[in-house]
Amino acid sequence: MTETLYRKYRPKNFSEIIGQAHIVRTLSGEIKHNRISHAYLFTGSRGTGKTTFARIFAKTINCENIKNDDTSLIVNSCEDCQSCKAIQNSQTLDIIEIDAASNTGVDNIRELKETINLPPAFLKYKVYIIDEVHMLSTGAFNALLKTLEEPPAHAIFILATTEIHKVPETIISRCQRFDFPRLPMPDIIEKLTLIAEKEKITIEKEAIEMIALSAEGGFRDAESLLGQIFLTENKSITTKEIEELLGVTDKNFVFDITDDIVAKKTSSAIQKINEIASSGYNLQIFSKALINHFRQLMLLKIDGSLSAFFVSEMTEEKIKKLSEQAEKIDLAEIISAINFFLEAQNKIQTFLLPQLALEISLIKATKKFPASPAPITKQEMTMEKTNEPIASPRQTTATTPLQNSTESPVLDISKKINFPNLDSKPRLAPAISLDKNMLKNNWERLLVEIRPHNHSLCALLSTCQIITTNNDLITLATPYDFYKEKLSNPQNRLTIEDVFSNILGLAVRIEVIIDKNLAPIQSSCAEEKIEQEMTKKEEKHEQSSLLSSAVEIMGGKIVE
Repeated sequence: MTETLYRKYRPKNFSEIIGQAHIVRTLSGEIKHNRISHAYLFTGSRGTGKTTFARIFAKTINCENIKNDDTSLIVNSCEDCQSCKAIQNSQTLDIIEIDAASNTGVDNIRELKETINLPPAFLKYKVYIIDEVHMLSTGAFNALLKTLEEPPAHAIFILATTEIHKVPETIISRCQRFDFPRLPMPDIIEKLTLIAEKEKITIEKEAIEMIALSAEGGFRDAESLLGQIFLTENKSITTKEIEELLGVTDKNFVFDITDDIVAKKTSSAIQKINEIASSGYNLQIFSKALINHFRQLMLLKIDGSLSAFFVSEMTEEKIKKLSEQAEKIDLAEIISAINFFLEAQNKIQTFLLPQLALEISLIKATKKFPASPAPITKQEMTMEKTNEPIASPRQTTATTPLQNSTESPVLDISKKINFPNLDSKPRLAPAISLDKNMLKNNWERLLVEIRPHNHSLCALLSTCQIITTNNDLITLATPYDFYKEKLSNPQNRLTIEDVFSNILGLAVRIEVIIDKNLAPIQSSCAEEKIEQEMTKKEEKHEQSSLLSSAVEIMGGKIVE
């Protein structure tokens, strides 16, 4: 049976490890100064070296002739003594590896507790490596707790987990914790290049970069992918073969399309998308790569130091090219493009032609379409129209203001007009003075026209009275604290001012005060009055019709 690459090229000592240098130095220092702890906790994502470190550490502390160079910060096992050979060949009973996923119960931990006090059979230390420790049950963790806190002098625990949040704090507090971050791309590329050389396989640089990127920071995933490619028995591997095997596109495609977006070359960008689609590549994966690329541009554009969050995913050459693109595009364009591609990502699977979603997003990104539909404005709302044209307070017109009017305008509620967008136009100059009688004459009209904007304002205003006017300031009084609070709300006050200004043809301001002596006024909303009158007429008509029908059926007559 062929041995997999990640087992064949697994490091045998600390000096062979690529990456995780801070953990190598710390563990080497503990061994060098004989300050070995009784329990360790290794946490990190898959393929970052947790189990490999545990095995190397177990072998090094049991080595009979440790290579301890005073000029070096790293210590290594000799690989020649009986202990090293026994551990390397898995021929010792003193290194116990337990898969917590298969041994989750209390009984499994009790077994461990019964044997832990037995001295090592051959080695100096008995080492327990518990992989995926987060899979233990609550009872098993409780059973392990006391043993983990005070194990025998010859016993050392190494716990490994990919989900640290599932490990109880009581366990974590009794261990030395080491976090294994995802490995940077240069480290993975270095390891893959080394393996390819030893296997005497020629592989293009771009191909290795694609494998390293697909591994998402894990050595084991990268080595497994490389081993899968080696099975083709092709001594020269090209980028094209990697693309076909992984179902992904070359990173250069993302850079090229980004260049087209920056240069507003819609046709060229759409052509590239169709080339990708016709070649059978996964458009979902490509759109994710495109979104990730623009995220990196966004972070670079905000602050160059933010590149630390993705520098491990790229080579120096790619980072340089990314920086050049970031200089040519605005932050607003980057954010808009991300929104367009996120929208396309959700529609690729539902569209009859998957590439259509990406094509639309590219058209928007290169033609400066708005990132989202414009919000609905007040202009789209309708209201009751008067027989007279209403002057807009936001427009300079030659019409005569309503100061000369002595009568309330007659309302025609059978017609509707579009209400003007009051927020989008500048105010008129404030009025020099306001006629109180003129304001009172138009008060009912205010109650009607305020209703389409806010139904409650009509009821609130109907309890108010106009007290004073001072230039463009109208002072209203209400007997209720709650009403004053609501009417003084900035949004409500602005709505009232806009509608009243629209009626008067002058820019006015509103102030609301409390007058406890003011007699409560029942709602006088004009529209409500109209509705009440119409309802009364309908009820009277129905009663009359019913009475007439009864007289006709019974053959009677109505007596006054």
